[in-house]
Amino acid sequence: MESHWKQLWDTWDLRGFIILSLSLQTFLTFVAPLRKRVSSSWIIMPLWSAYLLADWAANFAVGLISHNNYNTSGAVNNGDLQTFWVTFLLLHLGGPDTITAFALEDNELWLRHLLALIVQSLAAVYVFFQTFHSNKLWIPTMLVFVAGIIKYSERTRSLYLASLGNLRESMRRVPPVYHKVVKEFYRGRAPVVRINREGTAGAEGVLEELEVISEASSFFDSLKELIVNSIVTFKLDDGEYLFRTIMAGDAFGIIELELNLIYEILYTKVSVVHCKSGYICRSVCFSSVVVALALFHSEEKQGFDGFDVGITYVLLLGAIVLDIIAIVMLFFSNSTIITLMSIRRRRSTSNWVKNWVKKMLNLLLAVKRRRRRIADAANPPRPCCMLMRLIGQFLHRGWSESVSQFNLINYCIHKRPRWMQKLIDIFHLTNIFDRLKYVKSASFTRELRNFIFKELLIISRTWRDAENAKEIYSGRGEGVLRDRGHNNLLPSVEEVEYDRSLLLWHIATELCYSDTKSNAAAGTGDDDDIGKYRNFSKLLSDYMLYLLVIQQQMMAAVAGDGYIRFIHTCSETKHIFQRRKSQVQQEQTQARPSIFAVNDFFCREKSEEDEQIGACNTILSIDTTFNFEEDIYVKSVLFDACRLAKALRKLAEKDKWETISSVWVELLCHAASRCGAYTHVQQLNKGGELITLVWLLMVHLGLCGRFQEFGSFQPLNFNPGEEQVEATPVLIRGVK
Repeated sequence: MESHWKQLWDTWDLRGFIILSLSLQTFLTFVAPLRKRVSSSWIIMPLWSAYLLADWAANFAVGLISHNNYNTSGAVNNGDLQTFWVTFLLLHLGGPDTITAFALEDNELWLRHLLALIVQSLAAVYVFFQTFHSNKLWIPTMLVFVAGIIKYSERTRSLYLASLGNLRESMRRVPPVYHKVVKEFYRGRAPVVRINREGTAGAEGVLEELEVISEASSFFDSLKELIVNSIVTFKLDDGEYLFRTIMAGDAFGIIELELNLIYEILYTKVSVVHCKSGYICRSVCFSSVVVALALFHSEEKQGFDGFDVGITYVLLLGAIVLDIIAIVMLFFSNSTIITLMSIRRRRSTSNWVKNWVKKMLNLLLAVKRRRRRIADAANPPRPCCMLMRLIGQFLHRGWSESVSQFNLINYCIHKRPRWMQKLIDIFHLTNIFDRLKYVKSASFTRELRNFIFKELLIISRTWRDAENAKEIYSGRGEGVLRDRGHNNLLPSVEEVEYDRSLLLWHIATELCYSDTKSNAAAGTGDDDDIGKYRNFSKLLSDYMLYLLVIQQQMMAAVAGDGYIRFIHTCSETKHIFQRRKSQVQQEQTQARPSIFAVNDFFCREKSEEDEQIGACNTILSIDTTFNFEEDIYVKSVLFDACRLAKALRKLAEKDKWETISSVWVELLCHAASRCGAYTHVQQLNKGGELITLVWLLMVHLGLCGRFQEFGSFQPLNFNPGEEQVEATPVLIRGVK
């Protein structure tokens, strides 16, 4: 029995791993582009598994062939086929164009991949020389070997170019010409608006697709400096004037395209393929595999195992089909449009080349406009067009277009069973379980997009000088509260740490939101504007708590003891709920008066929404006039959040929700500007985050970064008789 299983393994092990390797390459080719458009773990986890398994399967198959390249099915000539297969495994180790690195850390391992390239190439040469004296397939083997070396070298070079050290090295600047700096210095940086178009933040975009791509590509070199935290010079300042004159749709369209370009540089082979050498290498690879297929088809197959011949055909056809798919994806990418635009702008380009480039651009833009038209169709589609519209909406995405939600009250209501909690504690699965069970997803609507853009425009237009800019940069709600005359609420943002302020406003927002829902259920309605700002507040509130609790690496610079405060606050909240559900204490000791008012709402069996409302009413019933003894609740913010909510409830309904929503935008901007650029781009391979778009929008509006002044610069006057020109300070904006 044991010998039977051993014989079965010896017969099918290599064949199985060859098929597995090709299947994984196909899966990565089609699924890898989805990760910049979706944030679902059901996509990310299989993709991560396939990324790791692909290299392992190919390496293992090469080892099997190196160990015994003769006897898998009993046919001696199968050694020639197995030698042929080794070269395809090199192709597979090169990986598809759609993914080179799964995470940014993979780019730093380019030296490991270079060593693997050398080792696997030597292994392939060793296997080839074992059968060279009698190999009938040595010519197609050599052809595919060349293609495999090129593909594997492309992947290694892509990882090297995307590594942090190389990016920083490539950003070395040529020293500026002194007289140009002085001229720029004295003229005071007069703004030059490249696109003179007035509009409002709430309107849809009016720029053409080509203009959006052109603007995004013009800022791209400066954006690469952001990744390595370099100083951003005057190039990006032009965007400050541009973004103040365009529509919200165009602004976010440019930002999404910029993030896509950054994603392609860091996680795909675009930087290697989109160049003259890349086009030549890709032509050589494709031609080599096609010629190898023709030669293999014309070769006599006598002596070869029929099933292995079929596998060889599958490998050849699979390599050709995947190359064709890669070429099509490459042709319709934004990088191709940018390359064609640069060719068209060159003075040395002949007229007939410009005409050809113009036709290609019209074709590519027609496809993009068609996709956009399908995605933005206002009228409900017919059933036969529903699938096309869904595909169009998905392909048109520059990121996931979703905002993750995590709610403290909901987290406290739905407690985990004890056995599950013990299991989570043993294996340290808290973050993973919380993400799966408690995190929900909400759509990033156009109304929310326009609201955020309008708020940032208001902030950017309050600039007067460098000191004022620094004050705006460090703001987290103070400006909104002062402008609206709510000075009594300033301690909730000025006198506490950022993480404490975030938790205070999150709980207060939820309490006010549930209170409004309760009134609506009782028949007290409100107008559309109030409901709009209320929904903005709720969505941003839950999103910021999601960042604080689940995406802790993005909030590391401002989180402080945020997670500990969250745990302590949840512990107190659960304790209050448990006491309320068990019994209402009628008698309290004199040392600690009652903090509850009678409220039976929470004790009843209700729907999830009613249960949430009842829980909030229970918290609001706490007697906030009682002062606890010092150091009883050091980290919990529940008591102060209840006080804040009661203060907010005294405001007029419209004023309340406009204030809360504006405060949340400032809290979001405060976190976005302090999150490292490298941390921002780490999220691009998981669908992206709203905070990253806000960060990039702040950069373009000049609201994000270090401020270095040249105000102390005064040229030496060697001619005392001449009147010295007064210098104008110049601001150079960078990124923290």
